[in-house]
Amino acid sequence: MAGELFMSGLTGQFDAAGFVERIMQMKSIPLQKINQEIALSQAKASSLANFAGAVNDFLSLFDNLNVDDLFKGKKATSSDKDVLPATATQDAPNISFNVTVNSLAQTEIRVSNGGFNSLNDTFASSGSFTLRFNKSSTTYEEFTIDYNTGETLEDLVNRINSAQDYVKASVYFDGSTYKLMLSEKRPEDSDIETDTTTNTYAIEIVGSLPTELGTGLDTLQNAKNASITIGNGSPITSPSNTFQDVISGLSITVKSTGTATVTVEDDNSPITKFFKDFVEKYNGVVAMVNQLTDINEGVFIGDNTIKTVKSNLANFLNLLINEDLVDYNSNTGEISLKTENLNNLITNDKDKVRNLINNMKDVFGKYLEREKRSIDVYKSYFDDRIRSLEERARELAERLTKEEELLRYQFSKIESFIAEMNDIRQRLQQFTVTLSQMAGGEKK
Repeated sequence: MAGELFMSGLTGQFDAAGFVERIMQMKSIPLQKINQEIALSQAKASSLANFAGAVNDFLSLFDNLNVDDLFKGKKATSSDKDVLPATATQDAPNISFNVTVNSLAQTEIRVSNGGFNSLNDTFASSGSFTLRFNKSSTTYEEFTIDYNTGETLEDLVNRINSAQDYVKASVYFDGSTYKLMLSEKRPEDSDIETDTTTNTYAIEIVGSLPTELGTGLDTLQNAKNASITIGNGSPITSPSNTFQDVISGLSITVKSTGTATVTVEDDNSPITKFFKDFVEKYNGVVAMVNQLTDINEGVFIGDNTIKTVKSNLANFLNLLINEDLVDYNSNTGEISLKTENLNNLITNDKDKVRNLINNMKDVFGKYLEREKRSIDVYKSYFDDRIRSLEERARELAERLTKEEELLRYQFSKIESFIAEMNDIRQRLQQFTVTLSQMAGGEKK
C-alpha cells in the first residue's frame, strides 16, 4: 500500500479523509502525552544544568582555596600619590617612613650636528659607523650601521631601529635642517648619567657619521637617574622612575619632586572579598532553588531533592550567625553580610577569622561537592528518560503513520464501494422508470 494514491470525497456523500483525521487524532493522544513528557523532562534537565552551574560556582570559592594566603596581603599607601605611589607584596614589613623625591629620571637625547635641507636629499657616498649604547661604565652594546649612496635620512632611521632595541632613531627638524636624532628607548636599560665635561654618554657614535650629518652628536637632553631619600638616609638612585624593593617587598614609582609618607600595613581586603563572594554565591544557589520550586512557575514544585539544598545550606550558617556576621531572610532564605561586624572581628581576632574560614571550607566545600555529584546523577536520570521517551515517540509515530496509511486505504475502498452502489442504484432507478414508461405506452 505504500506509495498508493488515495482519493476521497469522490461521492460527495462519504468524507473518508475526515473520518481518518478524527480517528488519527484519537490515536495520537498517547504520542501527544509522550511529547509533553519529553518537553517537561527537557525543561528539568536544562534547569538542573543551570542549577549545577550555580552550585559549582559556589564550590569554586572553596576549591584550591589557601586560607593562609588571605591573611598575607600587604598594602602600601602614599600621603601624596602625585609625588609617588607605592606597592607592597606580602614580604613587606609593616612600616611608615618619609620619602623625598630629589629628581626624576631623564632619558638622553642626542642629535647630529649636521643634516639635510630636505627629506628628499640623499647620501652622496656609502659607508658604515658603530652605534654604541653604554649600559653602565663598564658594559655596552655595539651595532654596525650601514648607509648607501642614494638613501635618505629616513632610510638610515629605519635601518638603525631595525638593527637594535636600545636606541630610538628619528628625524629631528631644528627649523632649517633635518637631522638624525637618537634617544634612549628605555631609561632603565642604562644607569649612565650624561656628563659633557668627561664625555660620558649613554649613546655614542664610534667612527664617522655620513658627511651630510656632520662631525658628531650634540646633546639635547642629558641622561639622569631618579633620586630619592628615605628619612635621613643617603640618596638612592634608579635609572628609571621606579625603585624596586627599596625595602623588602616595597616598590615606589616617583612622579614629581616633593615629599610623601609611605605606610605599609596588612591588607584585609582579600578576607573581606572572600566573605562578600561567599554571600553572593550562597544567594545565587538559594535564588535558583526558589525559582525551580516556585509554586506558580517552578518545574520542581515539591521536589525535595532540590528543596533540601536550601535547608541544608541554611543549617550550616550557624558558623557565621554565631559570630553575628550575617543576617538571614526567613522569607527568601538569602543572607546579607554585616560588614562592620566582620571588619571588627578581623581587627580584633584574626585567628578566629582564620579558623572560621577553615571551618567554612570544610563544611560548605564538602557538602557542595556531594551535592554537585547528586545533581549530576539527577540530571543523568532525565537525560536517560528523554532518550527513552524520544525512542518511544519515534516508534509510536512510525506505527501511527502505518495505521493512517491503512485507514486511508480501507476507507478509500469503502468510498469506492459506496460509489459503485450509488451507480447501481441510479441504474436501477433509470431501469424502473423505463419499464414504467414502456408499460404505460402499451395501454394506449
